[in-house]
Amino acid sequence: QSPNGVIMKLAAIFGFDMSKLNWSLGFTVAVAIFVPLVLLAIIGQDAYWLSVSFGVLFVGLGDPGGRLATRAAYATVFGVMGAAVIAWAIAVGSAGWMLVTLSTVVITLATGLVIRFGVRRFVTGSLLTAWFLIAISLPSGFGAAGITLNPWLQALAWLAGAAAWFVLSSLVSAVRRRPDRVPIVAELPTDTKGGALTKPVVVYAVLRTLAVSGAVAIAFGFQLPYADWMPLAAQVAMKPNAEQSRLAATQRVVGTVLGAAVAIVLLLTVDDKYVLAGAMVVFALVGGAFRTANYALYTTGIAATALIALDISDPTDVATEGLRILFTLIGVAIAIAVMALVGALAKRSASRGEDIEAETPST
Repeated sequence: QSPNGVIMKLAAIFGFDMSKLNWSLGFTVAVAIFVPLVLLAIIGQDAYWLSVSFGVLFVGLGDPGGRLATRAAYATVFGVMGAAVIAWAIAVGSAGWMLVTLSTVVITLATGLVIRFGVRRFVTGSLLTAWFLIAISLPSGFGAAGITLNPWLQALAWLAGAAAWFVLSSLVSAVRRRPDRVPIVAELPTDTKGGALTKPVVVYAVLRTLAVSGAVAIAFGFQLPYADWMPLAAQVAMKPNAEQSRLAATQRVVGTVLGAAVAIVLLLTVDDKYVLAGAMVVFALVGGAFRTANYALYTTGIAATALIALDISDPTDVATEGLRILFTLIGVAIAIAVMALVGALAKRSASRGEDIEAETPST
């Protein structure tokens, strides 16, 4: 492949329109995550910070924008659902691989098929899936540091994060309310109009569920150290639905690998959990700012934030990072294999349709 061809592909993957950068969203997310970090550290309750921070981050990234009443309803519903997810994830996270895997099947499949009720709900469903995959790994991570997590208090911490996002973002929006300013939450395209669950949509949702659940079963069933990176990497790298473009799918894979690389470097070189928490704040800022500007950089920020969160309380060394790299690459490979399989099935289905049409006699 010529150098010009490579440059053009890189430009397509990482190129962005400056007008679509949303620094207000990024900085608001960062502030809403950083303030609880400081406050909880002061009172010695920083075990709740991850739940608070992801409550802020995911509620912020899924915020539909628009009127205050619409955003309030969204924050309430999504906040309650996220609280239920963290409570259940912590309860089953140390209960054996079968219950964890079954829970993953139910949540991943449900959030995949929710596209029937519109892309807006599908986006929030995908965020809930990622949150579940993070949360099921928290009991073992904190357990290694001698900390036992309370499911209900962690759920309350998530709700506090959701509320913090809504209050802060609403205040910022009120202060910036001018017709020539971009709103703090740039509404994502499409709406909540329902669509048919076609065969390709269902097939992809099932294959995606099997891939992520299989990775969870391997990680928890064989109790592999640091294999919790594998299902999360697979879920983040895999395009969320069969209709997403090839460019967006490539950007997800590239962003996941870059996010993992950054996370690994930090976990290898930094021992202070508060410094790592500060890095998470920065990556959350990047994710918020680039959400609608560049999918690869958005995914890089979110992947780095999530992967650091999985092991922020664990000591690290070169051997450990080698395992994390291995499981991350396996997770990405799973995602690529599933997307390739779905692409092959789609081509085969299209080819069979053409053959049938050709064989049908004209009337």
